Amino acid sequence: MAISRRNLLRGLGGAAVGGAAVGTLSGTPVADASQPSWGEEHSRGPIFLDHNENAYGPSEKVNAAIRNAIPGCNRYPHSEYESLISKIAALHNVKSEQILLGSGSIDVLRQAAVNLVRPGEKVVQAAPTFPALGIFARSQGVEVVDVPLNKRHQHDMEAMRVAVGNSARLVYICNPNNPTGTVTLRADIDTFLSKLPDNVTVLVDEAYHHYVVPTSSYASYLDRPSANPRVLVCRTFSTVYGLAGLRIGYAVGSPELVRQLSAGQLPYGMGTIAAIAAAAAIEDSDYLRLAVQRNANDRQEFMNRINVAMLRGYDSHTNFVFFDTMRSADMVVDHLKSHGVIVAPPVPGIERYIRVSLGTPPQMREFWRVMDMLPPTGKMAM
Repeated sequence: MAISRRNLLRGLGGAAVGGAAVGTLSGTPVADASQPSWGEEHSRGPIFLDHNENAYGPSEKVNAAIRNAIPGCNRYPHSEYESLISKIAALHNVKSEQILLGSGSIDVLRQAAVNLVRPGEKVVQAAPTFPALGIFARSQGVEVVDVPLNKRHQHDMEAMRVAVGNSARLVYICNPNNPTGTVTLRADIDTFLSKLPDNVTVLVDEAYHHYVVPTSSYASYLDRPSANPRVLVCRTFSTVYGLAGLRIGYAVGSPELVRQLSAGQLPYGMGTIAAIAAAAAIEDSDYLRLAVQRNANDRQEFMNRINVAMLRGYDSHTNFVFFDTMRSADMVVDHLKSHGVIVAPPVPGIERYIRVSLGTPPQMREFWRVMDMLPPTGKMAM
């Protein structure tokens, strides 16, 4: 079975019972457990809050571009690739030869694991973080060094520098980080880069960049490029643009690094419709602003509910929230699933936390209704 973000995250598991709290989770009375869930009552199937998709979908301009592209599906993509690459290059003020397209950003991570590091060398990454690159690297016989996040739930850049040693050739930095949703300060990463050997490539995964509230302590490596030619940045159209189902992402780096990364690239790995949709998405800046603002509002509402329930959540800069359920994460995930609400599997070593993607308001109301069906933790068997 092909590895996708969904299958990779399904593979994460393991949690333990702990903590104690009193009352309902949202501050409202506990719902009747016999009441049908939103999905059952309306026959709309499960509510997916597990893969950080844009629950609202793409813009109408993108939908129109997709409809218009359907008659051309009998042809392999040619000019569509070139057009998209040109638009991405113009967006980031780089040359076309600095762009590599992929079947989602996960394809970029796969190519990095295959082409930028060899058996006997090492990859250094945070723990926890998005696991794809590490999984791909291990499948190639490459050692992967996991460095725990610091007390602020950010990448511990000094500890990662020490871990690089003499044999690491690739460092993976997911910023904002998945699953925690936290941001590592730009200054800390810049200091890290200044101390690295010249033969180490740093891949900065900015899948959730658009959701970061503007601040002087954060800056994208595409908006403010590094002078280090070994920095590679990847982005995706799966999140803010709402195109997860079309599988399209890209990398930006020096021409030499992009050529090295693309060795063995799958021909026509991205479809014609995907390329046309992504090009249309880039041009629809109004929808981008709407999606960012809507996500900020939904995220604030979710955090308000967490605070009312007296739970603890990480400070999210993404379209998902990682929070302490004050009970076994395994149990909570199973409970939600039994009522048609699907969230991400528990993260090993973080026993009580779950990661919940932000859905539409009706979906989030159902999420909290099902959460409130859980008994108070003081009444649970330990």
